[in-house]
Amino acid sequence: IASSCERSPFITYESNPAPLWSNFLCVLVPLTVNFKVIGPDHPIMVSAGEDALLPCHLFRNTSAQKMEVRWYRSKFFEPVHLYQNEKDEAEQQIPNYQGRTELLKDGIVDGSVVLRIRNITPSDHGQFICFFRSSRFYAEATLELKVTANRFQCVSLHTLGVLFTSLLCKNCEKIYKYLHGNKYLIMALQSSRERCNTS
Repeated sequence: IASSCERSPFITYESNPAPLWSNFLCVLVPLTVNFKVIGPDHPIMVSAGEDALLPCHLFRNTSAQKMEVRWYRSKFFEPVHLYQNEKDEAEQQIPNYQGRTELLKDGIVDGSVVLRIRNITPSDHGQFICFFRSSRFYAEATLELKVTANRFQCVSLHTLGVLFTSLLCKNCEKIYKYLHGNKYLIMALQSSRERCNTS
């Protein structure tokens, strides 16, 4: 945060003392301009089952140690991870991320943090918002996480789909419904389901 302020070239200054509100304005304007959150300008690619690292930092390396740092997706009051009062507030996390996140704070005095999300799943695919708030200002940046299938996983699930087709075709529809929550198993068993329906 800027600690000093230069006189604006667009204001005419007189010898009389400036009113109190002008001093406040002098401090307010530079701080507003400098308080900005910066994130990656490209999507972060992570394979399902691996950990994701989502970095963001404050412009001009301002310390965020005493600030609120909130990660959320579509709803502000449903945090993926929340840091405030110089500690992590795990009890406020939404259930899907409890026990899965860690805020790496090695660079927090320079305004830099990294959110680690463990054991990435297809439901993590999409946007994450990194939000900083000081006692006076706030700003945020949007990051995009793209979840990809692990090559070994795809090959294994394809083989699994073939086995279901050849050995369990009569129960294929039931198996498909049971595994409905797993995107990659659905992809692998899609052909099995179609064959069952036509048999």
